[in-house]
Amino acid sequence: MKNKSIVNYTHVLIPFLVLVSWLLPAPLVHAKGLYVRDWITISVRSAPDANSRIIGLANTNDYLEVLEEQTDWVKVKTSDGKIGWVQTRYLTDKTPKTFIIDQLNEKVNTQSEKIRGLLKENKQLRKTNQGLQYKVSVLTNQVKKLNQAYDDLKNSSSKYLELKSAYDKVLNEQKLKAEEFNRLKSENKKLRTSDRLIFTLIGGTFIIIGLIIGIVLQSLRMKQRKAGYKF
Repeated sequence: MKNKSIVNYTHVLIPFLVLVSWLLPAPLVHAKGLYVRDWITISVRSAPDANSRIIGLANTNDYLEVLEEQTDWVKVKTSDGKIGWVQTRYLTDKTPKTFIIDQLNEKVNTQSEKIRGLLKENKQLRKTNQGLQYKVSVLTNQVKKLNQAYDDLKNSSSKYLELKSAYDKVLNEQKLKAEEFNRLKSENKKLRTSDRLIFTLIGGTFIIIGLIIGIVLQSLRMKQRKAGYKF
């Protein structure tokens, strides 16, 4: 918005300054003096008489300092220091248009320089503004990324806490199961030892019974043999 205002200002500045320059009165070089009218060269004479001796010339737009005034003649001092008389009808108290034009050109040139400076400054401001807009865009994107990273971290932290809680629960259950397993393993070991003892006892019993049966059978055989001998 600021750049647009500066550009609009430069568009209306030159016409405005030219108009003001035309309206303002141009300052006189001296407190009292006259100018030679446009497009003529006049003679400066030694006396207020058309037949008097010519002591110099004055050209268009020359400034003549007034020393004495008569009805049709004026005693003047030229810019090169000559003093003489010139006819009043060839003089004017108005600033020559060429002077006004030159002054206006000078003012326009001065204002043009200022405008060029403003345009250059405006260009620099626009460039700076573009740079600032780019930086704002970059910072905005960075803020968005940081906010997204923060949200992701917050969500991850929440999930991490949930996972850690579940992990701790599973770990505790695993620990309890391990303890139960060790207890059962110990009991199983004891049971296996008891089973071995039982099997050992049973086996020993069967062996003893077998021995007894063997002895009995052997006795019976021996008795049968002895009975056979009696026949």
